[in-house]
Amino acid sequence: MSGPIVGKRRLRAELRRLRRERELTQDLVAAEMEWSLSKLIRIENGTVAISVSDLRSLLAYYRVHDPRTVDELLALARAAKRRMWWDEFRPVLSTPLVTYVGFEAEAARVGEWAPVMFPTLLQTQRYAHATTDTERRVEFHLRRQEEFFSREAREDPLSLQVLLDESVLRRNPVPGDDALLVDQLEHTIEVAERPYADVRVVPPGAGYHPGWDGDFTLLEFGADDGVLWRGALLWEEPELIKAYRELLDRLTEKALSQEATIDLLRQIAGELK
Repeated sequence: MSGPIVGKRRLRAELRRLRRERELTQDLVAAEMEWSLSKLIRIENGTVAISVSDLRSLLAYYRVHDPRTVDELLALARAAKRRMWWDEFRPVLSTPLVTYVGFEAEAARVGEWAPVMFPTLLQTQRYAHATTDTERRVEFHLRRQEEFFSREAREDPLSLQVLLDESVLRRNPVPGDDALLVDQLEHTIEVAERPYADVRVVPPGAGYHPGWDGDFTLLEFGADDGVLWRGALLWEEPELIKAYRELLDRLTEKALSQEATIDLLRQIAGELK
């Protein structure tokens, strides 16, 4: 079953497809449904959820009568209204971040490039406290990790790829507190050894590469279907998703192997003890 974020995304895409397939304009559909044009636009953009009764009426107007199709679309509409664990954190989160977490919860593949600090999914509690502005957001990040990694026990398809600039391994958010960084390095080793994880370091010798432009996360749901998180914003354009998939591949080519990465993490942790 789809969650509320992915469900709303799938539903809005299907409603746009049905309207265009029937060669109907938004103005005409809004007039026939006796809705304001802005209501239909918001539904198709995913900024508001459509009620089950409105969806039934819209599908009837689009002449969608196949029971299985109708049931699937109604299930998506109901999913869009489900409360999820992150709802309690909404007061301290931006709207794009709430949407991102919903996507992350259902992504089959998560790919991250981290040139400055360890990404949230890898952070220990102490590291999170040192790099996060409020206690409530720390709680959110830790809960997010818990939910993400619990998918392994549920046999939910999961693939995590993290590419770290080598400088991240030596950058201590609390200078002088070597134990904090040692714990973070050892935790990263533990994650890297999980069967679904691919954690690698890009060494200084890799030279200039496009990843210098900043960190990003790519969430993928299937072939040619994904979202990009960059600059605290979400992007869904297919061309952009393809470009960043290629960028991750190029960074992977420049990175150390998984084994060499784990050896380096152990070496640095040993130097700090």
